[in-house]
Amino acid sequence: MIHRDLILPVPVLLIDDQLEASQNLSHILQNFGYPKEVLLCSSSLANAVSMVQQHLPNLVFINLQSWFKAQIDFIQNLKLFRRDTLIVAVLPSSMPKQLLQAIHLGISAYVFSDQTATGMQNQIRTILRGGSPLDGNLANEILACEQSIVAQGHSLALSKTEHEILSLSGQGLPSQQVAANLNASEQLVHGYVKSIYRKIMNADDAMRCFS
Repeated sequence: MIHRDLILPVPVLLIDDQLEASQNLSHILQNFGYPKEVLLCSSSLANAVSMVQQHLPNLVFINLQSWFKAQIDFIQNLKLFRRDTLIVAVLPSSMPKQLLQAIHLGISAYVFSDQTATGMQNQIRTILRGGSPLDGNLANEILACEQSIVAQGHSLALSKTEHEILSLSGQGLPSQQVAANLNASEQLVHGYVKSIYRKIMNADDAMRCFS
């Protein structure tokens, strides 16, 4: 099936030490119109580094469930080497603190691994449409982080609208409902979410909630 409303950056690199998880993700991407030959898979970070240098992927999915230093180094080095590469974290929804840290490191979006295939498909569709998911737990983690930053005498410089989006998302509202409450388009809400992520990415490394 052809999805004309989606942007399909290629090639794609899938990094996961679990073969089944990688195959499931590959299947979802193929359903969106990705040819199998542009989907590259790596079960190790060492091999992924070589594949990045050889194939220059524009979209990378990386499983961060284990969350160890080598993954952190990989993300940081990839952003230095390929600044415009879209990095998508794959991890359980129970890891909002690690997800916040990953956004600070440079990931652009995320997919929760502990949901149904339909849920994963919907999150990936949002990403390929140019949107940015914002989970309620992550929204609350960001708000708590900002309070900590303010207590340190700093600021994330979030706008009033960005605060409203975080607050509404933190109450469990989906992006469509957030947009309706703000009398705005869902696309505009996703734009604000991207702005929030950029501010987190550009924040000082010394902030306690990013370490």
